[in-house]
Amino acid sequence: MDTHCWTWRRARHTLRHGLDDVRQRFTRPAGAWVDPPAWRVATAFARRPPGFLIIGAQRAATTSLYRLLTSHPGVRPALRKEVHYFDFQYAKGRSWYLAHFPLRSFSGLTGEASPYYMVHPLAPERVKRMNPRMKLIAILRDPVDRALSHYHREVRLGFEPLTFVEAVDAEPERLAADSHRLLEPPHYYSHNHHHYSYRDRGRYGHHLARWLEHFPREQLHVIRMEAMFEDPGDIIGKTLAFLGLPPVDVERLHLPHANRAPPYDVPDPTLRARLKRHFEADQAELEGLLQSRRLLQSRHTRLPSQD
Repeated sequence: MDTHCWTWRRARHTLRHGLDDVRQRFTRPAGAWVDPPAWRVATAFARRPPGFLIIGAQRAATTSLYRLLTSHPGVRPALRKEVHYFDFQYAKGRSWYLAHFPLRSFSGLTGEASPYYMVHPLAPERVKRMNPRMKLIAILRDPVDRALSHYHREVRLGFEPLTFVEAVDAEPERLAADSHRLLEPPHYYSHNHHHYSYRDRGRYGHHLARWLEHFPREQLHVIRMEAMFEDPGDIIGKTLAFLGLPPVDVERLHLPHANRAPPYDVPDPTLRARLKRHFEADQAELEGLLQSRRLLQSRHTRLPSQD
């Protein structure tokens, strides 16, 4: 490419999207808990609030989904994917949160993805307080496979000393110790709930029903992780439509196939069957939520013919 042409395109990009977004590429913090620079907090009033949140589930390809969405030309990423404002960092305030997003000179959409939002009991109310029209995206994985992936992550990080069978059996006692204290605002943190909620995080129907107490059904978009890997074009196309974004050639986006991890084996063959039975009632509740969404869409599609 001609050097002069490249320089002009770069300058035009800077003028169009703001110098702030160019700086963001070079000041992105490496750690998940590093506060944004003070100059970003000072300009929070001029920043675009997020229009969508990926609320979970953990270990269900939220990173792949976020990368796909933020590679769309109409979407700008946050300073980091997981801001964790509505769960861990709420006490830091609105200006701290907005400091993670681009300036309003960018006319498109921005958002973030913090998988703990789905299960934190105070997150739905906090999100609604900031933006009652927030678009919510939940990407779900087979709950047994999700629990296994979660367990192996905790082992890798050095948080889990138990075997998977022992951890599953110990979960109720571990969570009962202080789960009620999660309702103590604004900044109580439960180590056990964050790290050892292998079964609880897979209760998708229970957790999404709580979100729907605060948001109308049409503001929640549910994706199956397995379907996204099988047909990313279809899933991302529907997700872009949900966000009100124009369709694009999905092949031009960063497809997530390379990030797909192989499934883990359950060490005890009887444990998978036991876990599946454990999730049966919740899966039925989840299917009821998804069916209500399909009925809502069908009702909307019939409206024009009834006029």
